[in-house]
Amino acid sequence: MKRLTLIATVATAPLLAIGPVAHAEKTITSDSRTTPVATSTASDGTADDVKITTAGAITLSTSGAIVTLDSSNTVTNNGTLSSEDVSDSIGILVLGGNTGTVTNDGTISLTEDYSATTTSSIVHGAFAEGSGRYGIYLKGTDAFTGDVTNSGTITIEGNDSYGILLESPLIGNLINSGSISIVGDDSTGIKISGGVTGNVTQSGSISVQGENSVGLSVDSAVSGTLSIEGSVNATGYRYTSRASATSTLAKITSYADNLLQGGSAVVVSSDVAGGIILTGSDSTITVDGTTTTTVTTSYSSTGTGSISVQGEAPALLIGSDTQDVTIGAVGTDADAYALIIKGSISAAGVYDGVTSTALQIGGDAGYTTTLTGGIRLDGSITSSSYEADSTAIHLKSGADVATLFNRGSISASSYSYAESGTTATAYGLVVDSGATLSSLNNTGTIAVTRTGESGDAVAVLDESGTLTSITNSGHIYAAVVAPTVTTAGDTVTTTATGSAIAFDLTANTTGVTLTQTAATSNSGSVAGTTSVTLTTSTATTITPYIYGDVLFGSGDDTLNIYAGYLIGAMSFGEGDDVLNIDGGATAYGDLIDPDGLGSLTIGDGRLTVTNTDTIAVKSLNLGSESELYITANPTTGENTSFTVGTATIASGATIGVRLTSLLTEPTTYTVLTADTLTAGTLASSVSQAPYLYVASAYAEDNSVYLDVRRRTAAEAGMSSGQASAYDAVFGALGADSTIADAFLVQYTRDGFYNLYNQMLPDTGVGAFRALTSINQQIGEATADRPDAGDRYGPDSVWVQEVNALVRIDDGDTLGSDTYAVGFVAGYEAMGDAGGALGVTLSLVNLQSKDTAAKVGEQNSGMFGQTGVYWRRSVGGWRFNLGGGGGGGRFKGRRVFISEDVDEDGDADVYVKNRSAWYGLTGYAFGGVAYRQDFGKAYLRPEARMDYTYLYESKQEQYGGGDGFDQVIQARSFSNLSANLGVAYGKRYENADGVWFEPEVRVGYRQTVAGDIGETVAAFTGGGSSFTISSIDNRQGALTLDFGVKAGSALSYFAVKGGVEATRHQKAYKLSFSGRAMF
Repeated sequence: MKRLTLIATVATAPLLAIGPVAHAEKTITSDSRTTPVATSTASDGTADDVKITTAGAITLSTSGAIVTLDSSNTVTNNGTLSSEDVSDSIGILVLGGNTGTVTNDGTISLTEDYSATTTSSIVHGAFAEGSGRYGIYLKGTDAFTGDVTNSGTITIEGNDSYGILLESPLIGNLINSGSISIVGDDSTGIKISGGVTGNVTQSGSISVQGENSVGLSVDSAVSGTLSIEGSVNATGYRYTSRASATSTLAKITSYADNLLQGGSAVVVSSDVAGGIILTGSDSTITVDGTTTTTVTTSYSSTGTGSISVQGEAPALLIGSDTQDVTIGAVGTDADAYALIIKGSISAAGVYDGVTSTALQIGGDAGYTTTLTGGIRLDGSITSSSYEADSTAIHLKSGADVATLFNRGSISASSYSYAESGTTATAYGLVVDSGATLSSLNNTGTIAVTRTGESGDAVAVLDESGTLTSITNSGHIYAAVVAPTVTTAGDTVTTTATGSAIAFDLTANTTGVTLTQTAATSNSGSVAGTTSVTLTTSTATTITPYIYGDVLFGSGDDTLNIYAGYLIGAMSFGEGDDVLNIDGGATAYGDLIDPDGLGSLTIGDGRLTVTNTDTIAVKSLNLGSESELYITANPTTGENTSFTVGTATIASGATIGVRLTSLLTEPTTYTVLTADTLTAGTLASSVSQAPYLYVASAYAEDNSVYLDVRRRTAAEAGMSSGQASAYDAVFGALGADSTIADAFLVQYTRDGFYNLYNQMLPDTGVGAFRALTSINQQIGEATADRPDAGDRYGPDSVWVQEVNALVRIDDGDTLGSDTYAVGFVAGYEAMGDAGGALGVTLSLVNLQSKDTAAKVGEQNSGMFGQTGVYWRRSVGGWRFNLGGGGGGGRFKGRRVFISEDVDEDGDADVYVKNRSAWYGLTGYAFGGVAYRQDFGKAYLRPEARMDYTYLYESKQEQYGGGDGFDQVIQARSFSNLSANLGVAYGKRYENADGVWFEPEVRVGYRQTVAGDIGETVAAFTGGGSSFTISSIDNRQGALTLDFGVKAGSALSYFAVKGGVEATRHQKAYKLSFSGRAMF
């Protein structure tokens, strides 16, 4: 052997002297080879490297390996290795005990000629028929030394099959930067059974489809890092997204083989010394007061890792049912976590009754699963289900996780249809009894939503009692939403009975400290090698919050709210418990502690206690910028009160009240009684209550009291119109608790009037003013002479389209915007002496909204009118008279829309009603004008009188309930006005008699008589009527009009517009007229 080596060395020496030479290898370039190849015999029976070029291909029709590495050589596939309908087929077989490399940069295709059954466009049946197909198979008991890399494509159709199977140990790196696709049951994309001394990198894509099939399975130890830089997906479903059409969904689910459950996308059931990372971009967050700057860095060397499952198996499962598992840290300092997630993990149950879990730590047998340093999440973890539980992160018994640091997003949703009868829960984080999680730090988002008539939403559930430190500077949200049901076209929201729980820590017996603080700066880690982009963005610094109940156990617990807000119950168990609120923070919800709080301190902050219990507190401290709100129920006479050992209240502290029902009589509430009370100048404190009421706090002996009474109209600064309805509106609130509740959460003047003005009836003034403008324009049209000269004689028909917009400002009554449009047709006979008689027929539509109207609210009217008129021209003089009348029908829609106080995206209260009533109209007009021509120009001084009358019948509203519907008595309006003005224009006429006249007019209108009817109304729920007297605005109005007229011997056309303005009212008008003479 030594001699052979020497000969080879001597023989090659001359070649090396003249330059490098290619290493010998077996190169396959033919695409028609049908026999296998092995490295041990590759070169005429001797060992050699094997390379299949891009043009090369090997196709086998019998079982066995297409390429075998059975010597210390390399295998490189840039071409195609394939078989069809061959079970027990292997693309590349690697025998342990050798050294070399395996690289697939081409295609390995082990498929079959099989198609599932299709019935009514739905595919169903088995995924595959054959079995035992392997893309790359490392076999044996001895280790293989070298890297195994797939940068190409591995496609397998078969049961019990594998994309890459490492049965023997690998001393080297396992890299998949290509794609692996497997269709078949009990199969695995990549399976590591013999261990890897090196790194495992999944930067390509793995997709498996079949019952119990797994994407990536690490069943033996890895000495390096498991890096997920690409996508891994596993499912047992044929249809992986839920069909939106109910009929299609029913067809799919009628076949059991369309609902098969696959395995996890990634399973780690053995040690990984270098930790596990899902790569992605890095972000550094810098908080500077109200501005947050985020610098995001992405890298060309790493992609974004994603792990996903459609089915009940956890998307990422770390743990074993047969052994303890330890995952080492990825790095040090900021990277000292066993699991770093910068990409995404998602699980979807898809079909009814299928639970979903995105990340599970620990197996089902209780073996210890240790994540050194814990978990860091910069990306997202998402879980969703229908008619079943949904869990984003689940720490099973035996899981040992030091901390969970969430910079990203954790979300879970569970959805049930109305009347399904399913009770399910959405969980963000679950820590089972027997698991360990010491601390939770959230700077990102934890959001859970349960949609269903029963079932809870729980952001964090600790059943282990080991979670003792929680810090939140992000968003934690738990919501229970009632589903809707549609019957005969009507959509109704059902009732949800579940609980929204932010933290369930009731299993803890040693004490928990939960602190909410303002957002702080933090940075990402584990950078790639090549920077691609560096993106900087700025945004308003988030306000941290907790939505949902916080439930403590029996230890000495501390709740610190130092920023943002907490909305939900604060329930303490036994123990010496502490509640601190400062930093401008707000807490709102029930305050429960059966054995009493040890300490309650409010510095710069607000606490609103929503239960009406008596709460014991050893020590109470209210700072000068503190606000303490109790809750009172006037109906039952109960209110929140505190029994305190030592109470200290600084000057400037606010004592307020939240009312759950209407308070009809002045009442004094006891806020607290103390053994020792030290109070500042309590009389100078600002006491708060719903704006509907006035509250005043005072100390007497060792107690603090709060006097509450209804605010007077004068104190509320009401106008005369608002004040006239005040008692009636207050009485109506007693007939509708939902509307009353909306008023009881308004603590500001603007918020109160936003609701109060919606309770007032429309006075009808806007509609009358708009009708007046329309009738004035009709009168103006009849005064126009149809030609520009002195010739009269032919009859004519004419049409006019008139528009008016009247805007009335708020004053003693609510203002309004009213739009009116009318269509007028006329016929007139003109005599040779310069006179004309005519008749008109008009149709007018009115639409009016007062300034308090919300979306969907308006009064509308449709009227028909007929009239007659006379016009006479004598030289430059023109005289006209006319009048008419008609009738029509009004329709009304009133809407009450409150604010979205609970911030669920919908108004807290929405009420609407309807009404219909009739009206009668009358109008008259008369005018005189004189036209003096100056060549082409002319002046036309003129004066006219206009009269309009409107009668409205009794209006009875329905559909809104006794606390909103009203009965408005009949009312009438009239107006007589005088208008003086002068018009200036020019006439242009050609030889054919076609003429054109533009003109402008200025004038002044004054109301000389009339009456604006009072609005007398009452709520249908009872109570006295009230009267709103609208101001009859008789202020003079300046008018400015323009017009363009044109005509010929047999036709006439005009466009006119104008504006009329007083201090509180503006009217705009626009009309189009056309006339044909014959």
